[in-house]
Amino acid sequence: MTAPRSPDTPSLVDEGDDQLEPGPSRTVLNFGADPEVGELVAQTVATLMSASGDDAEQTYQRSLDLLRERVDAVVAVVGTQYHALEEDQYVERWSMIQLLTDLRHPAALRVLEDVLSRPIPPEHSPDPAHGVSTVGEEIVIRTTAVEALARLATNGDRTAQNVLLRQVRHEAFSVRRAAVQAINESGVSELLERVRQELQGTDDQRLLEYRRLDVASVPQADGSRFLKEGYAPPPEPPKS
Repeated sequence: MTAPRSPDTPSLVDEGDDQLEPGPSRTVLNFGADPEVGELVAQTVATLMSASGDDAEQTYQRSLDLLRERVDAVVAVVGTQYHALEEDQYVERWSMIQLLTDLRHPAALRVLEDVLSRPIPPEHSPDPAHGVSTVGEEIVIRTTAVEALARLATNGDRTAQNVLLRQVRHEAFSVRRAAVQAINESGVSELLERVRQELQGTDDQRLLEYRRLDVASVPQADGSRFLKEGYAPPPEPPKS
């Protein structure tokens, strides 16, 4: 029997990547506090969530450039919208944090820190080990916020570095792991030394040894279904 998944851990693609299993999207986002900025945010989120085609990425990046021109108002609108959404609107809430991640602007720090500081609600799924885990959905939102902090920290933002460092003591293992990996990959030697001191002698010290691997760099096993050493596949049946 497969062991049940830890309640704070979403489905995993590999050791370092969390896989979102989103619930249904049901409410249209409302950015009425600042109609002009809200409309631009809504259009950008729509591009993020559903755009396709050869020019989709260019369209998204152009929208981000426009948002950066009014970034303080944009962050206020996004933060207000995020907290207005219902708890189970996981996809919509994630899209708000992903937008802040892609903006790569220090103005987003106050929203990111607030999201990460809020306790994770208890599991609501009746069978999280075999279906969508609501705690897993919350974890994905928070690990996306960690990614946003990591981008700012790597660019030398000291406040982002301090907020990121605090996440190595987060309540959820997956968030702690994401924070340590982000610091490991940041190239900021001072920050890495601080996290080493923070984790020294704790169970999470092992996280310093974790590395994200590109699937293409991992040696692949030979033998298809017949992987047991010394076991040869049965011969092909004779052709009639």
